[in-house]
Amino acid sequence: MIAFARDYIGTDYKWGGNTPSGFDCSGFIKFVYNEFNIDIPRTTSQYPSLYKNKVDFDKAQVGDLIIFTGTDPKVRKPGHAGIITQVGEGKLHFIHSSSSKKHYGVTETDYFKSGYPKRYLSIVRLADNS
Repeated sequence: MIAFARDYIGTDYKWGGNTPSGFDCSGFIKFVYNEFNIDIPRTTSQYPSLYKNKVDFDKAQVGDLIIFTGTDPKVRKPGHAGIITQVGEGKLHFIHSSSSKKHYGVTETDYFKSGYPKRYLSIVRLADNS
């Protein structure tokens, strides 16, 4: 799954986009997960329905969904998300489609070297990662 997702690194961000011509964050996630027959809502606002599959941060696995607030961390509802690509001692990376000028389009981000920790909401397991 991660190799498939990484094939799209550099694809432009497009609000409402869900194809390789441009992705928003949830469009990219739906595109990747659909390739592996994993059903997921189209928008981050629908992600609370997935919280029954929450896992603790320290139990995160590659392929899990990581959910964040939007750009305002005070608004504690889903607004951005990515797919975890690497985990380890003090390490967590995720792939996502970002509208940020600094990390535009489909990109892979080091969680601990970013502004995302203050926006963290949840990790959800949808894939059989065994």
